[in-house]
Amino acid sequence: MSPPNVTSEAQSVHDAALIVDLHCDLLLTRHFLRWDWRKRHRANPLPGAALFGHCDLPRLKEGNVGAVAFGVVTSPFRWNGGPAAIERDLDALAAEVARSPDLLESTGTAQAIRNARTAGRIAAFAGLEGAHGLHGRLEHLPRFREKGLRYVGLVHFTANEAARPMVGWRASNTLGLTPFGCELVDELGRLRILIDCAHLGKAAVLETCKRARGPVIVSHTGCTGVHWSPRGVDDDILRAVADTDGVVGIIFVTPFIGRGGAKTAARHLDHIKRTVGVRHCALGTDWEGFAVFPSDLDSAEKLPNLTQALLELGWSADDVHAAYGGNFLRVIERGCG
Repeated sequence: MSPPNVTSEAQSVHDAALIVDLHCDLLLTRHFLRWDWRKRHRANPLPGAALFGHCDLPRLKEGNVGAVAFGVVTSPFRWNGGPAAIERDLDALAAEVARSPDLLESTGTAQAIRNARTAGRIAAFAGLEGAHGLHGRLEHLPRFREKGLRYVGLVHFTANEAARPMVGWRASNTLGLTPFGCELVDELGRLRILIDCAHLGKAAVLETCKRARGPVIVSHTGCTGVHWSPRGVDDDILRAVADTDGVVGIIFVTPFIGRGGAKTAARHLDHIKRTVGVRHCALGTDWEGFAVFPSDLDSAEKLPNLTQALLELGWSADDVHAAYGGNFLRVIERGCG
């Protein structure tokens, strides 16, 4: 059933899309709340659907989400938040796939994502949120790639051996990559693991884009050209990412995109389109990310509201399909093989 105010045209465009969410934190709710992914949970009743409760496998299916990057989050303040914790989350994702073979499929390539969609399953891969989990070491990355890791975010909310965040502990938008950060960018290119610049300070983003061998992503963010927030990226960063032929995923978190719900999220996507082209648009919802969401995008089955808003801005079906997944399929094909 379509959400209220979604036209049959918008629903048809939505249903024809292969939608990729570049950042979803279901592993967090699994870890902290023992969240059952297979159960269709009721909507979170808190104002702004605060904290969690935005999706599960049934609601992702209802929203026509075809692929999800599951965030791997580790503590920057505990020694046991390092490589062993990364491996724990990768194994947890594998366990969820094994538990739901009718709904989930581990994937690592563009064609595998398409094949999962054809089979009626949601493609699953992992993205590391912050290189602090590597503890300044590179030797674990090949094994993590084998276990489904397809992108590495260089920072989260704390400085680490690679770089500093745009906001958070020891943040800096003027300092670039450390020597280890340069080694990490080079090694990720060699291993064909995508680099994620979400949370990364501006100078380090620009340096990363110049140094990277392939396309760079910003998995979940907003555009400061639409709404200023400390988690947004400016037009310089949009152009730098576009120069790598990468994508920028628009987040749904209200403080980072501004009030207005799906129509505001659509404006952020439209800003990317007008600034560097629709080829560089993507989605990175941050559902389950312990944040606050607008009422028309606070649950996965409400995603057609965004399609409606984009069509009202004059987007074509091809534009929507590119932003929802086609662009990232190009990026992962080139960046990961």
